[in-house]
Amino acid sequence: MRRAIGVLVVPLLAGCLLMEPIPTSTPRPTASPSPTVEAIPTEEPTATDAPGPGLADVPRFTAGGQAATNAPGLRVRARPGIEQRVITTLGLDANLLVALGPVWVDDNGWYLVRDADADDPEFGEGWVAAGFEPDPFLIPASFEVGRNPYLAGFAHDGDGEFGPVFLPDASVSIRWIAAPFTSDGCSFFVDLAAGSGEPVSAIRATVGGVPAPGELFSQFFAEHQELVDTDLFVTVTSDCSWALTFVRQRSEPTPAPPAS
Repeated sequence: MRRAIGVLVVPLLAGCLLMEPIPTSTPRPTASPSPTVEAIPTEEPTATDAPGPGLADVPRFTAGGQAATNAPGLRVRARPGIEQRVITTLGLDANLLVALGPVWVDDNGWYLVRDADADDPEFGEGWVAAGFEPDPFLIPASFEVGRNPYLAGFAHDGDGEFGPVFLPDASVSIRWIAAPFTSDGCSFFVDLAAGSGEPVSAIRATVGGVPAPGELFSQFFAEHQELVDTDLFVTVTSDCSWALTFVRQRSEPTPAPPAS
């Protein structure tokens, strides 16, 4: 059995400063009660911050899974990240088809989603922040899906082995994204193997300081028929936060024979 576990938690600490009160004495020679104390306003103590949520707290959806918005005003962005361009804004209970993710960017877990709701606003696909358990921005949903092209998907924050995935034919691509945890960048390497066969190098990417998406096209599988029509295993070597999804390509219709 192949598996991988990864968690990223970054604790933050804050300090506080307290000033001692200054006593004042009563004038002599008259008899007086005990000295009084004048309190000096002090800086408000700052409570120690608890560790923030991480990838382990992001709600999990599989590629091809169904989700719905759990909060009004959820922004759909062109790329994962709070500074990225906003495509549209969704209302409560909007249906979404999960395509890829989650990937960790700007202290949030992000999913690439497709519009699966007949109501406005209409959009093709985009990235949304998923929020955190126990009150996430995305929750599981159930609705009718037409064509669902997503065969399987995986996401992690480091090395791992995943599968099996069954590819019915070579009309499959892999969409992926890798996001660095620091400005130093990261690397994302993927090998594919049919059962216990020799691994085939599939993706070799060096990522800079910002998230990088990519795609391994179906031509790769057409050239490696040993990976098709069998149980396929995925080995990832990476120090990025990453996600990948196997996508079934739309079959081209067979052209009609010419009229005689």
